[in-house]
Amino acid sequence: MQRIRVLDPTAPPPELMNDPGPPAGSLSGARVGIRFDRTWQSFFHVMDEWERGLREAGASVHPWEAGSRVGEEGERTRRGLADFVEGIDVAIVGLGN
Repeated sequence: MQRIRVLDPTAPPPELMNDPGPPAGSLSGARVGIRFDRTWQSFFHVMDEWERGLREAGASVHPWEAGSRVGEEGERTRRGLADFVEGIDVAIVGLGN
């Protein structure tokens, strides 16, 4: 009986980074930025919940919409990102899924 070998061309999954970063500390008085774009409309519902909870914890919430990454709008996006980062203490930039 002959045998065949089947090769799997898929790449292995990337190594996961299990370090979530440093703790945010107390949110009372913190400036919390939420970076979003219009790619996933359901994220707006998540943002509403987070904003409510963050404000209840005493934080001020600063949403920032990311724009295009190319051309003149890309330049505006990079400048806006720099301003966004300078004006906050903590950033939420996605769901991590």
